Amino acid sequence: MAAWYEPSGCYLDAWARDEDKLRELTGAFPTVRVTSYATNGTGLPVSVSQGVEDFTQAREALWAWSSVTRCYVLWHHLKWPSVPELGLDEEYKYAELQIASNSHDIHCDEWAPEHTVFVHARPGDDDRAAWLAAQIGARVLGPPEFGW
Repeated sequence: MAAWYEPSGCYLDAWARDEDKLRELTGAFPTVRVTSYATNGTGLPVSVSQGVEDFTQAREALWAWSSVTRCYVLWHHLKWPSVPELGLDEEYKYAELQIASNSHDIHCDEWAPEHTVFVHARPGDDDRAAWLAAQIGARVLGPPEFGW
């Protein structure tokens, strides 16, 4: 339902908290960006991030990394369509789609046995998320959350 108007606005992100996970994540995609979040600025834990430019690459990256750890793929630079019957215009600023693998939260802080899809929309546009889900025969399962 979304139009993706700038493919460079998509990336995969995961956390590595040990050397084995870091080797597996970087081995799958040697061009990843690794950013340390250790107290001294070097060492573990690290965020591992990989830009993806199309849906096939996003699917392959998510598949590879989700077998290693919790991770997510996030599409920025989307455009949600207008929904005249709900009084909603096209939306650019708050249009994002995220798949959290092995987690129920947007930051993948806690492990879960399944994956979660997050529809990012303008605060208060809960009807848009419900409408988008209905277009693919799904429904919103949880309450709205404050995201980024």
